[in-house]
Amino acid sequence: MEKFYLEVPTIDRKMKIIYLLSGPLKQEGLSNEIKESLKKDLNGKTTISFISSSPDDSNKTKLYIYGDNDEVVGLINHLKDIIDIKGISIIDNRIPKAEGIKTILNSDVIYLLGGDPIKQLEFIKENEYDKAIKEYNGIILGTSAGAMNLGTISYYSKDEAYDKTFFYDGIGIVDVTVDPHFDITNEEQVEEAKKYSKEQEIIGLPNSSAIRIEDKDIEYINKCYVFQDGITYETQSNQDAHKKVITKRNKLRI
Repeated sequence: MEKFYLEVPTIDRKMKIIYLLSGPLKQEGLSNEIKESLKKDLNGKTTISFISSSPDDSNKTKLYIYGDNDEVVGLINHLKDIIDIKGISIIDNRIPKAEGIKTILNSDVIYLLGGDPIKQLEFIKENEYDKAIKEYNGIILGTSAGAMNLGTISYYSKDEAYDKTFFYDGIGIVDVTVDPHFDITNEEQVEEAKKYSKEQEIIGLPNSSAIRIEDKDIEYINKCYVFQDGITYETQSNQDAHKKVITKRNKLRI
């Protein structure tokens, strides 16, 4: 099998910085704490590549990115105060595999879009984009489905699309398993996470929160919920963004 990704000249970067996001919300966008953290990491970055979760539906992908000036604001409008974007690429089935790999390896920022995580993962693996993402050193952002798929072990909490909760093999960029759009007041979602955490630690990621990972350092931005062996913990936010610590966990009685 041809491995185009080994033959493409790449931009020299030191290491990956990964953000696992649940939002931005369609209207409200990202929380101020997430914006401040992103501003530090994205300073000087100008090119961003979006990896689609609907690779055969370019209109849907463009809606996620550009919005419709009505119900959906669009990622570009949420990011414009954070990054000075001068180049945008969309990676979907309209471009050849080799071009997609080259685009990934030479982008300042890679953004895995939200949507259908299973479709996105199939698209990524079929085109060997997973290998390119592993080789890439730079800023990787994953929202919702994208955040789920960046894990080694990914977790799908049952919803209207899939009526059963399950684990599946992700891309393997981080050893963190997240449940995005997490709501601690949603009893069913909490009970599912507690049940499945007996097999694998799960982090409930609310829409206003994020996880920043650099090397082996994990930073929780705003409150997250860690489920481990059926027990629920609440994280304490790190007040000093990019400080080399793992925030404390408080056990919850739920």
